[in-house]
Amino acid sequence: MPKAKGSAETVSVVEIMRMFPDNDACIKWLEDVRWENKPTCPHCGEQEKVSQPKSKPHTYWCKPCRKNFTVTTGTTLHSTKTPLPNWVYAIYTVMTARKSVSAMQMSKELGVQYRTAWYMLHRIREACANGEFRLSNTVEIDEAYIGCKEANKHASKKLKAGRGPVGKVAVMGARERGGNYASVEKRDAGLHGCPRARRKHGCHARCQCGRYDGKRLRNGYRRGRFDGLHG
Repeated sequence: MPKAKGSAETVSVVEIMRMFPDNDACIKWLEDVRWENKPTCPHCGEQEKVSQPKSKPHTYWCKPCRKNFTVTTGTTLHSTKTPLPNWVYAIYTVMTARKSVSAMQMSKELGVQYRTAWYMLHRIREACANGEFRLSNTVEIDEAYIGCKEANKHASKKLKAGRGPVGKVAVMGARERGGNYASVEKRDAGLHGCPRARRKHGCHARCQCGRYDGKRLRNGYRRGRFDGLHG
């Protein structure tokens, strides 16, 4: 069915449900993406001496290491008893939600217990946090203080040390223009002092080797490229 004129270039919930109606469709898609139609043992990496027992659908047997495995072995979905279409919907919801998704909301939408939805969300968030990448080219950086206002705290919990960033956590975010992004918690604002970031000289015409400062732009610095900032 063609998309309506002016609609966003994305995959809708209806399309996701059509693509993954049952466990078999999900497993077939995972095998195509992970193995490219050639089952590979996650324990030893064997590809040739791998067989599929007829009595166990979607299960493979590795002769060299003598172990069974499936396409979900060693992944976030390892040994899950929750139907895979539920996982697909949960992953889609977490990836497309503007704000955080609560376990209570997920449990109602999937029709599962609260602890099941809580477990699924934690596994998905943990998978999103894993992995490393390097930001390059033009990187845009900003920071913010996250926390509650002192005026809104209970009298016994007020620090009584002033206003503004008192009692808040400084979080710096960096995004590669048109690419990945990373965030890091810092004790103070600004790029200076961040152990995982260092400037790459000669990056931009208006960059004069001044350090990034959230309060003001020093030495005429406007934008530039940073090398060594990892996510």
